[in-house]
Amino acid sequence: MKLNKMIETCMLALCALPFVATAELSKAEWQAKVGDCASNPAEMKSIIAQVPAADQADFVAKVNAAIAKKPGSAESKAADFYAANKAAVSGATDKSAVLAEVYATVPVEYLTDINERFATELFSRKANPEKPVSDAAFVELSTNALAVVNKRCESAENADVRQTFAALMFVRASEGSPEGLVSTYVSQMTDPKAKESAAGWISEATGAGGTEASYDSMLAAANAGDEPDHAIVLQMSSDPNGLMEALLADLQASGAGSAAGSAAGMGAGAFTTMSISGAPSSPDGFPDTRLDRVPRGAIGSSSAVGGNSEGTNEGQENPYYSRRRGSGVGVASEPFVPEPPDYVK
Repeated sequence: MKLNKMIETCMLALCALPFVATAELSKAEWQAKVGDCASNPAEMKSIIAQVPAADQADFVAKVNAAIAKKPGSAESKAADFYAANKAAVSGATDKSAVLAEVYATVPVEYLTDINERFATELFSRKANPEKPVSDAAFVELSTNALAVVNKRCESAENADVRQTFAALMFVRASEGSPEGLVSTYVSQMTDPKAKESAAGWISEATGAGGTEASYDSMLAAANAGDEPDHAIVLQMSSDPNGLMEALLADLQASGAGSAAGSAAGMGAGAFTTMSISGAPSSPDGFPDTRLDRVPRGAIGSSSAVGGNSEGTNEGQENPYYSRRRGSGVGVASEPFVPEPPDYVK
């Protein structure tokens, strides 16, 4: 009886877990988390998912202000700004609004790193090869997002430079197509100075015409601080897996119908099926990460590896090759043998 009662209690707890983990934080609660995200940007993605959508931009602004006050080199701050703001955009409900807050509140000199890395790691057209983004769709998505960014940056210091950095990000993400994007983006800028200077700044920053790429003119116009060494920032904040996130389409999706309102978005994806790089998938397409799975050695190869004093195992079948217990997948030359009953209780 006690065992049954314990099982029932655990099941109830598991059923309630997503709702507990994704419960919205009150204003006092999320304000108390600002320092945590500033000191440890890795926490940003999970925390922002719990901040009410209407407060997420304000939360990001406060985290950026806290990072700006931290001591440290330009490179260490650049790494923190990059990590915190990438996580914020990735985990936000309304990604356009949070992206706008990024460009409005990150100090200008650190937008040099953010615009380049966001272009390749968040909004690249190559992020999801299975779902290529057409030129028409890219223009629509990027101009809609820039409209939100431009509006927010109107009230920020150095609005012209900030609007240009945002446009530059999408120019880089476009992979050079369609033609005329710079003119399209400049025409929708709301800051008069940006309309005058943005095209030249973008040309200089991208090294158009064979010149050396440089942010000098943009940083000088904003009287900005020192530009960080991008190679050092990359070393300090690079993703060890080199993964890109396909967020381009998400710029237009927010609210209940978006991923943030689905199981995939709850807890910043904490309740989706796990995926482990290098682990084989089962025949039904799910990663081999079930709780009832018995760990295996060398599960990724049907051929045996290694050897002993008598020689190598080259050409022999691996007796431990297995994907999911009880799935019927095993050594091809032998009939499948179910796992011992004790394993599946």
